[in-house]
Amino acid sequence: MRGFFSILLILFFITSTPVNMFSADRVSISYPQKQQTKPEIEISFVDNRIKINNATVGSKLEIYSVVGLKVLEVEIKYTSGEYPVNLSKGYYIVRVEETVRKIVVR
Repeated sequence: MRGFFSILLILFFITSTPVNMFSADRVSISYPQKQQTKPEIEISFVDNRIKINNATVGSKLEIYSVVGLKVLEVEIKYTSGEYPVNLSKGYYIVRVEETVRKIVVR
């Protein structure tokens, strides 16, 4: 009998305790947009020609000597292309937008 009253007492407290009902408001979750990254600009040098891929049309191809003097500046007309250059032997720094490469003319 004692067990019966214990169960009734437990059931009474379970059913008599107030239950807070929360209304679920609409929650909007925004995820950061994945930014499309621009492909890296490729710069290569072969046979007095500088080959450029993935460049922005209208940007500048700049060639500097290792001392920092600007030797050549060419406007890029196509996203990919070859540009003939007439450079004497030595080391040069080539810059297109934010991409910088070192080349060797032999």
